Amino acid sequence: MENKFDFAGKVALVTGAGRGIGKGIALRLASHGADIAVNDLIPETAEITAKEISSKGGHAIAFPGDISKSTVVEEIVDKALAHFHHIDILVNNAGISLYRPLLDCTEEDWDRHIDIMAKGTFLMMRKVAPSMIAQKWGRIINLGSYVAQLNCTTKYFGPYCAAKFAIIGLTQVAAQEWAPYITVNAVGPGDVETEMMELEWQQEGERRGIPASSVKEEYRKRLLLGRLQTPDDIAGAVAFLCSPYADQITGTHLIVSGGLPYTVK
Repeated sequence: MENKFDFAGKVALVTGAGRGIGKGIALRLASHGADIAVNDLIPETAEITAKEISSKGGHAIAFPGDISKSTVVEEIVDKALAHFHHIDILVNNAGISLYRPLLDCTEEDWDRHIDIMAKGTFLMMRKVAPSMIAQKWGRIINLGSYVAQLNCTTKYFGPYCAAKFAIIGLTQVAAQEWAPYITVNAVGPGDVETEMMELEWQQEGERRGIPASSVKEEYRKRLLLGRLQTPDDIAGAVAFLCSPYADQITGTHLIVSGGLPYTVK
């Protein structure tokens, strides 16, 4: 049978790929044959991901930098294009998540969320899309969230929820403007076992005076499918949306949450 997950000859630029979901996505796309441009804010973590891909027989180069700044985005993409000559897949994954009541949020908290996620996604799409349109093929996957749905927002994550809703809006507009050559979709993770999620469980536990492990178990129990997601679960959805199986899918927000926001009775 034809292997529709063969991305040999394709180049994927993944932001925030130094750890967590972003690293999982970079590793998964590389396992399907794609060359990877690894972006992360921290040069050392970007290099670690790139070296891990190379150690497994893939081809990856680290392009670290702060994607919330337009000059840095220009530099990252120009360097990636100079090295790989084309970018076929863009995954906008870079993000932050602060656990804080709205009344305790600072202007800086708001700006960081919007700049890194909403603005960063916009800047990356604006820079990469022209070359995809010129080559008449491209796949853009933005990281949304299960909270970026009607009646699914989560308290203590105001700026985060706002930024993720903005990303979904950008996804839907770009899908219309750049059709038919580029499909633009979002993937919305649920509770994924990452360092960022571990910090949320710790903070929730401190607020309630219970162990982080108890909070984690509460999160797991509310999932219809009975287990927390892994970065590779999200990466699998990204790979699907980049494959020929998804050629007629654009402007969507694919929720990969183990059944959230439902709760098991």
